[in-house]
Amino acid sequence: MEFTKVGLIVNPTAGLGEERNLAVAGAAIAALSPARVLTGPGNLGADATPHAEIIPIPEVRGRAATQHLASGLIAAGVDVLVVIGGDGTLADVAFILVNAGSSCPILGIGAGSTNVGDLIICRADAVEQVREARLWVEPVNALVAGCNGQDLALAFNDVVIGATIVGTLHGNVCDLDAAAFVAGERKVGHPQPVGSAMSVVTKVANGRTVEVARGAAVGTLIAGFANYECFYGKAIVGGVCLTDLTRQPAGCLVSDQPLVRTVLSVEELRAVEPLHSAYISLNQDEVIHTTGIGPPAFLIADGNPLKALLPEDIVSIRVRPQAVQVLRLQAGENHGSS
Repeated sequence: MEFTKVGLIVNPTAGLGEERNLAVAGAAIAALSPARVLTGPGNLGADATPHAEIIPIPEVRGRAATQHLASGLIAAGVDVLVVIGGDGTLADVAFILVNAGSSCPILGIGAGSTNVGDLIICRADAVEQVREARLWVEPVNALVAGCNGQDLALAFNDVVIGATIVGTLHGNVCDLDAAAFVAGERKVGHPQPVGSAMSVVTKVANGRTVEVARGAAVGTLIAGFANYECFYGKAIVGGVCLTDLTRQPAGCLVSDQPLVRTVLSVEELRAVEPLHSAYISLNQDEVIHTTGIGPPAFLIADGNPLKALLPEDIVSIRVRPQAVQVLRLQAGENHGSS
């Protein structure tokens, strides 16, 4: 597969940081050998490709810079978007594509802390695979995270309601405080239950509302994709196994304890056992609603904290089939996530 006009987006703060991510970007562009490269200024891409055409963007940083650059590259009519970053960066780019009604495919190189989303063709340390590989285009499903009737983001791994995110601090993967992260500071956070006596999680399907959990049982919520072979036959994962068996695209787990975390001692686990959880499948014509959850909880999509929640907020999660197009390596050569 040949590309004439390639757009490049680099998240300089993802994973191990700017120097490594720019080097990966340079390797990815060299592997594709396009006639033209369009990218953002400085560490958003130009520093990795000196002869690239620069798309001007406002003087913003972080997610805003990624989204402005994605919009500019789509408007410029690129053949493919090469994105160097983590799951959250890739999800941000996909959200811009969907809102623009664009079918431009994403070539995602995982350079973040986890790199498990379905937009990633390979991880950063395997970027040379792109050079010799045969590429093909595949549509992928997304979760849509919304609040109070407004869609806020897409997710290709999970949507979480919690107080922390998984991130990188001083080169180490750890739990980061979500509120501090939104304020531009990376500091270690402490996973904790975020529900209250007012918390309620429901699923609306075919005009019928089913209660999933309420009160103290709503310590955390995780919605993610379930129909992968790794779940089949592993009944220990509970309701996820049944969702896979019936080929539903996604599901939602509500637990009384925070489950998205990178550090947990045996003593801490013993202190909260037994954990209680409720699981419900999620099809494309169904919606999960959550309300009654306030500080310190955030609505989080693929590691991006989207909104600090208030008890009166109504969070919605649904499936969007074939949301975006992504590039894959030939079967047997992909990154193997999920």
